[in-house]
Amino acid sequence: MAVSLRSLPSAFRGSVFEDEASLRHFSSSRGPVYRVPLAVVRPADVESVAVLMQWASAHGVALIARGAGTGMPGGNTGPGVIVDLSGLAVPLTLEAEGQRLRAGAGVIARVADAEARGQGRWLPALPSSAEWCTLGGMVANDAAGARSFRFGPVHDWLHEVTWVRSDGSIEVLERGDAAAQPEWMIEVGRILASNGITDGALWPDVRKNSSGYALDRVSRSGQAVDLVPASEGTLGLIVEVVVATHPQPETTGVALVGLPGFDALPRVAEVAAQAGATACEYFGRRLLELGELDRDPRLVPLDCRQGAALVEFAGSADEVADGLSTLTAAAVDLGGSIHSVDAAEVEALWHLRHAASPTIAQAAAHGRRSLQFIEDSVVPVQRVGQYAQAVSEILARYETDGVIFGHLGDGHLHVNPLIDLVHEAWPSRVRGILDEVVQLVADLGGTLAGEHGDGRLRAALLERIWSPAHMAAFRSIKDLFDPHGVLNPGVILPLAGQDPLEGFAQGPELRS
Repeated sequence: MAVSLRSLPSAFRGSVFEDEASLRHFSSSRGPVYRVPLAVVRPADVESVAVLMQWASAHGVALIARGAGTGMPGGNTGPGVIVDLSGLAVPLTLEAEGQRLRAGAGVIARVADAEARGQGRWLPALPSSAEWCTLGGMVANDAAGARSFRFGPVHDWLHEVTWVRSDGSIEVLERGDAAAQPEWMIEVGRILASNGITDGALWPDVRKNSSGYALDRVSRSGQAVDLVPASEGTLGLIVEVVVATHPQPETTGVALVGLPGFDALPRVAEVAAQAGATACEYFGRRLLELGELDRDPRLVPLDCRQGAALVEFAGSADEVADGLSTLTAAAVDLGGSIHSVDAAEVEALWHLRHAASPTIAQAAAHGRRSLQFIEDSVVPVQRVGQYAQAVSEILARYETDGVIFGHLGDGHLHVNPLIDLVHEAWPSRVRGILDEVVQLVADLGGTLAGEHGDGRLRAALLERIWSPAHMAAFRSIKDLFDPHGVLNPGVILPLAGQDPLEGFAQGPELRS
């Protein structure tokens, strides 16, 4: 690094790490991208984030925002200075009689949810990584969990964001009167209009998207706060959030539906949506086999040739009973179903879904590695069966085992190829699979990220999904908020010559 962190102004309060152990720790995350940073800083407070930002812009030093490191596509590590925001964990308070929760960006999602549940409420957009991920990271990636099928991703619950701009200014963006929006929204409006993006026009017809910038939402709402989710630390650094909470349901019921063919996937999703389900999750056949879940007594009676769906209903006892009844009647043609509204049984059924990642990791340990390089694509729901079948065929052509599971109701499936890193052909297999899946997603009218963002892994592929007008608008937005190019360069928008697989599977824990 040409500029030493010793030149940080004395007003900066916090820690600086440049030792080998720290750099190695922050070189990787939950995904397959491994990039060694130049240094790591951990600001002690919001004012120190502002001091750091001013210094970085003045000296051209790249800053890479990071919460708990649970992000998948490499947006939280890279060749710059990691800004560890996990220390911004206070305060955590409930407002408006518990209807909103205010917290520092570093607060762990499950801790925040527990606070809300103490008031009889909860956070519906919690992802499966809620035990570790931070609220700031959830907003930065526009996270979404299983129950986003009914309740939407985190952007639907975001009321207010405090972030630090590239010039060091601390700005509060609050959902409210369009007339009270910041002045820069005028320029955002010009960018949208000049590229034909009005009222969400030209946007993919998908239920979820965390790829690119959320210009469709901004164009519809006129709210500055809607630009922040999924911006991945490329427009500003999130330091505090206010999210809405939801009353806890009276009761919950779950059904398992057998899927005899890929054509059953969109049909189950449609019925689940019509019946008011809160979640509609997919267990691919390979996942059932690897975890020996196909022997589970709850699944044995079902026709699960292409896997099974878990469908949840939550609300009053009558609402849950009606939903389960509707689904059961419709599921007769799809392989049958079972259900229970007993709390203990419901938890046991959800355990099948939560066991997906550990099951894959255990299977991958036998000489293979689960490398999530095509894991977050989302397609129109009516095409989710086509997508699952085509991905299975692509993996087979490249002689690669893989597991497919995830958010069936949103057309958003996670794909975990199991790569043998000892095999000499593994790099060409990975590139071939990636190339064909990107083309498949483009052909089906989808996007490459439903809830994890583009990161570094997908940035160089966006031009194959988004139109020239979209890409021009994305670049103009980036230039508006980060004129010096110091905020997470190479994330969402690629640098010249950027390779999607740079740093891929290079971590010592992967190669060992």
